[in-house]
Amino acid sequence: MDIIANVARDEGVCKRNGEVPKRGFLYTYSGRIALPDGAPTLLDIAVALSRECRYAGNGMRWWPVSLHCLCVADLLPDSLKLHGLMHDAAECITGDVPKPVKTDEIEAFEDMVQARIYESLKLTPPTAEEWCIIKQADMDVMRGEVYTVGTPALQEVYSRCPDAEALVIKYAAEYPPMECICPDGRAPIEFLRRYRVYRDLLSIPHA
Repeated sequence: MDIIANVARDEGVCKRNGEVPKRGFLYTYSGRIALPDGAPTLLDIAVALSRECRYAGNGMRWWPVSLHCLCVADLLPDSLKLHGLMHDAAECITGDVPKPVKTDEIEAFEDMVQARIYESLKLTPPTAEEWCIIKQADMDVMRGEVYTVGTPALQEVYSRCPDAEALVIKYAAEYPPMECICPDGRAPIEFLRRYRVYRDLLSIPHA
C-alpha cells in the first residue's frame, strides 16, 4: 500500500503542477523518467537487460538479453560493435517481446524508446545498410542460442551457427545468473565497460 500511496502522491503533485507526462512515469533502476520525453540511463539499460530473459523464459536455461548483445557485438566489425551492443536497448523498458505477439504498436513504441536512448546518449543511429548487417549478426546469435540455451523447438526452424554457439557457451559459463541479476554483478559491469570501449573505437565523446 505504501508503494501505491507514493505513486498516487507523486502523480497528484504533478497534476496540480501541470507536469503529468503523456504516458505517466516509469520507475527505472536509477530513478524516474517520463515517456515519451525521457530516456533510461546507460546504467538502467545495463541492469535491466542483464535481468531480462530471452525466449519469454522458455529456453533450455536462463539467458539474458545483455549476454545476447555481447555476442552480437562480437560478430560485428569495430565500426558496428557499439550498435550491436545497443541494438536491443529499448527492451530495458518493453522487455523481450516474442515476435509472434509483437504488435505494430509495440514495435513503434520500441522504435520510439530506442530513438530516445540514442538521442540521450548523443549517438548517431546506424544507416539502413548498417542495420541489415547488425540484424544478420542478431540472427546468427539466435541460431547459436537455440542449440545451446534457447527454445529447443526452434532447432526445427534454424540451422546451426558454430561461431555463435561458441560465444553463447563461453558467456553462459562466464556469467552465471547471479552475476547478471545483481546490479553490481559482472554482466552489467561488463556491458558498461563494453559501451565505453566501443564508443572510444568510434572516437565519440562520452555523454
